[in-house]
Amino acid sequence: MDQDLMKRIVSKEALNYIEENIVLGMGSGTTVEIFIEEMWKKGFKKLEIVPSSKKTEELLIKKGFRITELDDKCDIYIDGADAVNRDLQMIKGGGGALTREKILAYNSKKRIIIVDETKMRKNFQGLFLPIEILIFSYRATIKRIEDIGLKGKIRGGEKTFITDNGNYIFDLFIDERYPIEDMVMKIKMIPGVIETGFFKDLADLILVGKSDGNVEKISKIS
Repeated sequence: MDQDLMKRIVSKEALNYIEENIVLGMGSGTTVEIFIEEMWKKGFKKLEIVPSSKKTEELLIKKGFRITELDDKCDIYIDGADAVNRDLQMIKGGGGALTREKILAYNSKKRIIIVDETKMRKNFQGLFLPIEILIFSYRATIKRIEDIGLKGKIRGGEKTFITDNGNYIFDLFIDERYPIEDMVMKIKMIPGVIETGFFKDLADLILVGKSDGNVEKISKIS
C-alpha cells in the first residue's frame, strides 16, 4: 500500500472525532491536505476552523470552509507530523509552520495527530529538527547554536525559505550524543530562537495509518 493511501485511511478514521458546531484547529502538510479533502467530501458545513498556515487557509477557503481566529481554545486540533514515537513526542516543522502549530496544539482541548506508519520512530536520532529563528542577526544566532556543539543548515540554500511569520528555518541535525530534551532546552535559551519543532505533551491521540489497511491508536493510556 502506498503512502498516500495510508494517509487517506488515517484521515477517514480521524473524521470520526469531528462533529459540527466546533472550533477546529488545523495543522499543515500533505496528510492534513488529504484530511481536509475527506472532511469536505463528508459534507461538514458548520465548523469554525483556525488554520496554522497560509497554505492550509487557502485550501480551506477553496473548499468553502469558514475560517476564524483563535480567541481562546480550539475544541479539537488535527495535524500531521514528520516523526512520532510511542511517548507521543513529535518532530514537526517540515512545512515551516511549527510555531503556529505549537500555539494551536497548546491551546486545544484535544489534540489528534494523523500519520502513516513511515513516520513512526523509536527515537529521533539522525533526523533534522526545524528551528524557527529571527532573520535579524541570524548568523550570530546560528553561531551560538554551533557553540553548543550542534550542526545544521538554513533551509532553502540560495533561495532561503521564509516562514509565514517572516522568519528563517534552521534545520538542526539531531545528534545522538545529546538527549533531545536537553538539546532543545539549551537552544531555546538563545536569543533569536523563536521555537523548535520538538513537540512534547502536545498530543492526546496519535492515529497511525498502516500498510495492512488498519489504523493504530496511540494515546496516553495505550
